[in-house]
Amino acid sequence: MDYQRDRLINRVFEKAKKDKNIFFLSADFGAPSLDRFRSDLSEQFVHTGISEQNMIDLAAGLALDGRKVFVYGMAPFVTLRCLEQHKCATGIMNLNVCTIVAGIGLGYADAGPTHYATEDLGCLRSLINSKISTASDPDVADLLALDFIKNPSYSFIRLDRHPLPYIKNKIKFEDITRGYRILEENNSVCVLSNGGIINNVIEANKISSKKFTIIDVIRVKPINNALFEKLKEYKYIVTVDEQSSSGGLNSAIMEGLNDNNILKSVKSIKLPEKYFFENGGRDYLLKLSGLLPEQIAETINSL
Repeated sequence: MDYQRDRLINRVFEKAKKDKNIFFLSADFGAPSLDRFRSDLSEQFVHTGISEQNMIDLAAGLALDGRKVFVYGMAPFVTLRCLEQHKCATGIMNLNVCTIVAGIGLGYADAGPTHYATEDLGCLRSLINSKISTASDPDVADLLALDFIKNPSYSFIRLDRHPLPYIKNKIKFEDITRGYRILEENNSVCVLSNGGIINNVIEANKISSKKFTIIDVIRVKPINNALFEKLKEYKYIVTVDEQSSSGGLNSAIMEGLNDNNILKSVKSIKLPEKYFFENGGRDYLLKLSGLLPEQIAETINSL
């Protein structure tokens, strides 16, 4: 188990020691790995305070000056609160700014709907030219940071808030470039997921009577067309996503299938179209949404 944020920040720190054009901005948001960055590379680190929108504008200015800029903030505030800044400050000019979106889905339970990022993927996908990736374990977060440093672009990296286990299938940099990796290969059912919720999919496969293929969709936008060619092999396609109904992973897969003229029906297991006011922790909210491993397994067995 490890924090995705620390693996990512440590990678940026090691590269920033050698490359003075790498900058890291944080909006009143901490992590143990940031303490070293703040003390040892203070000229490349900016604490912007509770001002996410201003942070994006500041990042745009640094990028216009030739810097590779990481901005880091709590998922709901660094996405939806800053949507116009992402469009007008960094998107329209297609600047080399990577936004680290920390705490996707229901990660901030029980802070309530203001702190949940259950619509961020749909909102970010609506931004023209955005490049969106989701880390399923700490190794993926590490390599996504390296990918931005090697190939800077207008991009977003979505992370889970809590420590996550390392997935047994070791990630390779080629998987990052390709945008997806196959974790399990079985039968006629293919389940697509990403982020921390993919661990529930992995557990579901262990208890399901119908073993299935699992694909970790690392890059949600743009999705490699090779993935859609792969999906032609399966009778059933299922998406599992800790996002609400509109614009999430299911929408991305359905749009891609349509664009590639592939006729497939897709079953979506996702959060309901509602705001969560219930308390009880993340697993309790996932249970209400049918996203615990045994519930995922039951849904797939019923196909």
